[in-house]
Amino acid sequence: MRLLIDAGNTRTKWAWAMEAGGPDVDSVSAFDNASWLNHVEAAEQTAFASAVAQATEIWISNVAGALWLQVFESLETVARMHWVSASAEALGVHNRYHDPSQLGSDRWCCLLAAWAHYQQPALVVNAGTAVTIDALQIMEAPTLKKHAVFDGGSIQPGLQLMWQSMQQRTAQLNAAFPDDFLAVDARPRNTQQAMLLGCLHAIAGAVLLQYQALTSTCANPPLLLLSGGDAPRLQPHLSQILSVQAIIVDNLVLRGLASVAENMTQ
Repeated sequence: MRLLIDAGNTRTKWAWAMEAGGPDVDSVSAFDNASWLNHVEAAEQTAFASAVAQATEIWISNVAGALWLQVFESLETVARMHWVSASAEALGVHNRYHDPSQLGSDRWCCLLAAWAHYQQPALVVNAGTAVTIDALQIMEAPTLKKHAVFDGGSIQPGLQLMWQSMQQRTAQLNAAFPDDFLAVDARPRNTQQAMLLGCLHAIAGAVLLQYQALTSTCANPPLLLLSGGDAPRLQPHLSQILSVQAIIVDNLVLRGLASVAENMTQ
């Protein structure tokens, strides 16, 4: 049994790999890292520990840091664990980072999943605690099989990080982070809505700029893939054309882990 684990900045997601190779995205489970690190007894952590005990292989992307890793290693599962990290090339994707290993494993897994599933140029946006926006281009050469190139990207604060920054660094912007994103006023007339729209537009503007830059280098319009917890919140606030064509793909990191695991064990 193959267990896939995405240890993100704030939450950890996990799922079993299906026989076809991909993750069972219909039964993804998650828990807050803070509870896990503090050994809080909860049903989510109990289920996770049980899954770890049952797994014959464990494939992990960890951007939660060394502390998360230390707690995990205490479960004495090291022999079954495979830590996925970025490399110069994998699964037909070439990494143009100056130091390929410096690229976050979550970003790398998203790029690998995008290429494995779509085989097209794409702007890959993962909207979580941080927002990453990465360009994936197709390269073809007479002597090489068609492959993709990660040509760079950006990292910026996610919605809640932007919100928290304004709350902490200004005297009067202390509105509560909203639970309901369904009705964001295009012309806000209260502080909470004004803050929310500003955060959304900051991310949407960055996506638009990078999409335009990628489009200028592609023969055909690239895909726009959105993943992460804030993807559904972000999509309606993209420019009209981008909003319509954006594809929300849940759990891109887990999908990338599944692709790596399937390739490495064939």
